[in-house]
Order: sequence, then C-alpha cells, then structure tokens
Amino acid sequence: MGSSNQLFLTDQGNPLLAPLLPERSFMQWAEDLYFDPMPNTSAAGTQISESHLHLVEQMFIPGQRSVVLAMSLASMMISGLRRRDPRLPTNRHYLYKLATFSDNVNKQNLKDIPWLGEGASGAILQGPTGSSKSHSCDAFLRLIPQYVDHSVNDECGWIELRQLVYLRVHMPADLSRKGLLLNVIWKVDEALDTKYGNEISNRLTQEQLLVEVLKILAVHRCGLLIIEEVQERNVSSQTLGNEFSTVFLKIMNSGVPLVLVGNPISFDRIMAFSQDRRRLTAGGQFDFAPAFDHKDEEWELDLVPGIWAWGIFPEEDEHIANLPQYLFDRTGGIPGVLSLYRRECLIEAFRSGASRVMRDHVEAAFWSPSMVGMHSLIDAYRNKDLQALAKEFTDQPVSYLRDKWERERRKRANGS
Repeated sequence: MGSSNQLFLTDQGNPLLAPLLPERSFMQWAEDLYFDPMPNTSAAGTQISESHLHLVEQMFIPGQRSVVLAMSLASMMISGLRRRDPRLPTNRHYLYKLATFSDNVNKQNLKDIPWLGEGASGAILQGPTGSSKSHSCDAFLRLIPQYVDHSVNDECGWIELRQLVYLRVHMPADLSRKGLLLNVIWKVDEALDTKYGNEISNRLTQEQLLVEVLKILAVHRCGLLIIEEVQERNVSSQTLGNEFSTVFLKIMNSGVPLVLVGNPISFDRIMAFSQDRRRLTAGGQFDFAPAFDHKDEEWELDLVPGIWAWGIFPEEDEHIANLPQYLFDRTGGIPGVLSLYRRECLIEAFRSGASRVMRDHVEAAFWSPSMVGMHSLIDAYRNKDLQALAKEFTDQPVSYLRDKWERERRKRANGS
C-alpha cells in the first residue's frame, strides 16, 4: 500500500501526466470511446440536410479490441512520460545532450545519438483498408487534448512549456525519410502554432534533420507519435525498410512512444528482424480485419446494432430478418463499407421524402454509385476468395488474411 501511495504522489507531481490521469477502467473506456457525431438526430426533423447523413461514417461503436487498444495506447503514453519525468536532472540534461550532438551528427556517428534511458515502446496497427485502424485511433485521440500549456516551473526547468500530448503524421507520398521528417516538423507547427519549419535549412542532411526532429519532440515532451498510411511502397524494399527502421528506432530511443498504422504487407521487411519486432510491438500488435462472418461477435452485437440504428427519421427502419447476415452479405463484413452502406440507405430514404428507411431504399442503396465500386471487394470478402483479392487488388494482404481466417476456423472448430 505504501509503494502504491508513493507512486500516486509521484505521478501527481509530474505535470506531464496531467492530461492522462486518472487512468480509465475498461468499462470507462468502453463508455467514453462511443461517439455519435449527431446525437438526438430524430428530434432534429426537417432541419437535417443530406450532407448531415455523411456523419454516420464518423460514428464509433467500441468493441473489445478498440477498448484494449485505447488502454494500451494510454499505458504507453503514461509509462513513457513517467520515465521522462522533467523533475529528474538526467531527463532535463538529455535535451542538452541532443542539442550538442546535433552539431556534429553524420552518417558515420548516427548510431551514437543519445538514448533516453531504456527508450520507449512501439505498437503496430495493421489490417486491410476499411477495417477501422484509423477510426479506432480517432476514437482514442478524441478523448485527449493535443497540447497542454504549462506555466513557469523551476523544478522542471522551464519558464513555460507547450506540451505536445500526441502527434499524428502520414507517411510521405515521395517515399523518403526526409519527407517523413519534414511532415513531423510541419505537423508540430500546425499543432502548436510554432515556426520550426521556417527555421529548417534545405542544406540539412537527413541525419541532421532526424536529430532536429528528435530535439523538437523532446523539447515539447511528445507523449505519442502516430505514423499512418504505412504502405508497401513506403517501407517494404530492403533499402527503404532498413532506413525507416532506423528512424523508427531512433524515435523510440529518444523516449517517444511510436505507433505505426498501415497495411500488413508493408511490415514484412521491418518485422523480419526479431529485435526490431520486439521493440516495435512491445506496446502491442493489433490485427484488424473485416468480420469473419455474420456470427462474428463484434459484428453481430456491436457494429450492426450500433451503426444501423443511426438515423434521422421519426420511425424505425422497416424490419429486415437476419439483419447481421443480410448486411454481411452486402458489405463483406468490412466496417468502413457498413457505414458507407448505411449512409446510402439514409440518403435514398431522405431523397424520397420517406418517414423511415424501407427495404426498397436498402436495395436501391446497394446499387448507388458509391457502393457499386465496392462490389467486387465485397464479394471477395464475403466468399473468402483469396484468389480474387490477389488478382483484382494490389494492396490486399492476402497472406495475412489467409493466416487470420485459418486461425479463426481452427478456433471455431475447437469450440472457442
């Protein structure tokens, strides 16, 4: 009990932890992650316009995986900021060590970039498009501020500090490390209203730019860096894979927890080295995929009831028997397509002036321009047709899906 109280008092004295405390329980996360972009829609009546119906795609229905993910990300952030407690002299001195090193960094001594203690952990969110990877991140980040302003604190060594609670960055279109590092700087400027981008010289080498990024993240005590849209073309080649792995590891070595979000194909190269795998998944490897079938627990009990209940009309939808199975057949179990399909059903009913969504609207919506382009992908997922996925699409993680579906079959065969 004494050690527990001491830890509580220590946490309370660490100003960097304020945005993340007190920690939520599993049930609190399950309640807080739920998000309705337009609550009480049925009461709004004729004030609703068609564009409002697109808001259904922002709705978030938490399931067990998303709650566990949120708890894991929060733990990564809290653990990282505990280790970086600004009241500790070694943590304050780290900023000066980075600044000193940046003056002399080059390709030969890049491996000598100062570490902060044992470094931070990483996590990987992987899955095919439409499987709620980014949507789950949205739900988590919605509950925390992006930055917090701190006033003078002699014990922590600052006159003022704008703490960067988290930063979210996309991989660059030009596939370069420099592009990624510049994206980080520009996103910091956007989040904190700073001007670091204006001060960065075009003459900086990639090694110098990397250290500048580490300095900026360290100065603002970044609690979590999320890099999204990690695709095969970004990091899967041997050269790019090794180079990006170096960047990712240096970020974690500086004390900043790192989350990579992307296609499973893209992680083959950087996960082939066991030490990198250990570091990059110490905070968790979260595998996303469409529902296996209509009996999938999250599909049947969470997604279908939650998404399909959203509407603007005074009357409930016309009843559809075996709704989870019907919608699985129409969407392939893809969460993003389920939201899209609901949107199109609402639009069909809205345009017809109906007081509820009828079966005819649901049928017409399936053949709407927004849904027609998805039909071949829907068919492939509904039928578990790996050959069709491989033949028609270049970005579908066929091996990943094969393994995941086989595990699910074995699990069900064993009655678990």
